[in-house]
Amino acid sequence: MECFKYTNEVFFFITVTQIFLLVLLLSASKSTVEADGDKTIITKLCDETLEPKVCLNCVLSDTSRETSNVSDMTHSILFCMYSQTTYAHATADHLFQTTAAVVLKEVFRVCKDVMFSASNTLWDGLTKMEASDYKKAHVSVRLAHADLFQCDFAFMKHGKVLIPSELLNYMVEAKRLFDVAQIMFLLLD
Repeated sequence: MECFKYTNEVFFFITVTQIFLLVLLLSASKSTVEADGDKTIITKLCDETLEPKVCLNCVLSDTSRETSNVSDMTHSILFCMYSQTTYAHATADHLFQTTAAVVLKEVFRVCKDVMFSASNTLWDGLTKMEASDYKKAHVSVRLAHADLFQCDFAFMKHGKVLIPSELLNYMVEAKRLFDVAQIMFLLLD
């Protein structure tokens, strides 16, 4: 009788464990299917933009994004653009602090100021996105985009001065993200 009781407990334990594992496998399978569907939706939307790879890289890297709807994806794009302008500001500020050439110092001052303005404007745009005020968020993105060009124009004003690659890379990436954001905002209207 004692042996029978022990085997019933073992049988019960094994059964419960198997049910638990089955539920775990089914939920993991469902998550994988949802993730695959999520990536398909993202890919389709990003393929509609001028910069599909930039769009995909940004949106898929955003682990805080809750859904694959256009609003959440646009928020991700704005956050990536904000990050790039913040990096551009930090780079321009560093270059401003470390250069002794008068012309470069002036150009880097302009760039650090306008990149700071761009990142603040994009932060405002993110706040407006969270409040579902897409039109004002779009205005913020366009203003930040104009700031990018003010930095570019500061370099062009001095003809022979090239934009250092570490600054240029952040500015180009922000410009590409702007191109993606334009399409996302059209889809939001």
